[in-house]
Amino acid sequence: MKEIAFSVPVSGVIRLDGNSITVVINRASTNVLMEEGTGSREHTVFEPGVSMFDILLESAREYIRRKTYNRFTVSQLYEIAKERYPSLNKRSFTTRLTAATPNHPSFKYHVSHKDFFSRVAPGIYSLENPYLPEKLSSEVDSSDSESQREEIL
Repeated sequence: MKEIAFSVPVSGVIRLDGNSITVVINRASTNVLMEEGTGSREHTVFEPGVSMFDILLESAREYIRRKTYNRFTVSQLYEIAKERYPSLNKRSFTTRLTAATPNHPSFKYHVSHKDFFSRVAPGIYSLENPYLPEKLSSEVDSSDSESQREEIL
């Protein structure tokens, strides 16, 4: 079997009427009815003046209040943040954590001029001293040094 490529010019009209689309080519027409609610995806909406960085910082402080230990993973912070914002996107949350960690290798791609966190090891972060909860700052510092002494011995 032999194939021969060719093209045929076709003219047509597309009519938009509310949620109905009509395509007419030569004498043939096709109608497409769009369903209601085909709008954009729903995004998580925070309170006015609250950003993802605020949620990150508050989640880290809440983790430290609960555990009195200044070492955590992204997943641990995400679970705390998800309690208040159930539709929170984990990828966005993780990206903002990277953007707020100046010693993270990918910080240069997500610069935010925030310095909330420090990368302790791959996947493990700590909250910097200026951002620690006021009540627990001395307790957290001492528990970190005690645990480090135990690891060394």
